[in-house]
Amino acid sequence: MYKSVLFSIFCALFFTACYSRNPDEFTKYYEDGRAKPTIAIASIIDTTTDEYTWSLSDEFENLFLNKIANKGTLYINDFNEHTTYVPSSENPFGIDISWMKKEYEPNEFVVFLELVEHATIPTKKSADGYIDAANLNTAIRIRIVDIRPSKPKIVLQELIKESYPITRAFTEINYDITHWGTKDYNYSPLCLAHTKIMKEVVERVNDYILLAKSRWNG
Repeated sequence: MYKSVLFSIFCALFFTACYSRNPDEFTKYYEDGRAKPTIAIASIIDTTTDEYTWSLSDEFENLFLNKIANKGTLYINDFNEHTTYVPSSENPFGIDISWMKKEYEPNEFVVFLELVEHATIPTKKSADGYIDAANLNTAIRIRIVDIRPSKPKIVLQELIKESYPITRAFTEINYDITHWGTKDYNYSPLCLAHTKIMKEVVERVNDYILLAKSRWNG
């Protein structure tokens, strides 16, 4: 009973993670009147092979925007558009970043995210072949580009990795039924794992943009 109560409290802490925030939370200025860094968020690229009935890119985008809103330190120029698209002829993680200034002005920074790993790896099997435990391994590549200078500058490029343990009680969840957008999904290992890694991604993005903003003398 005690463990059940603890688990319910733990899940409640993450309950709002998979829901959108109010656009009004994205205000352009701090309370003291200073302007927040203005950022563009490119659509999240998904190069993984896991398939679900929903888009992982859309889910991670929703999580990212939700957590940025909770931070309240960055401003997304056009929240109603949520994210901006990358021209099909360009590689946001390539060597040439000169095209970004023209594409994403008047923003100050542009954030690119790529989901490069998303796989459930069994770690323990029972004698009857059932999976007793597994890890959900995820990895997200980040690139932040400062487009204020005449030549865009990379502020951060990093690969964030997380491994989330899943016990047997949750290895057999049918995500065709318990899918993103349903109430039960918010208590699932998948949602909790996604929330955990996106929290770390948002911390990196937030900290490095604020640092770059504070050092700007242009």
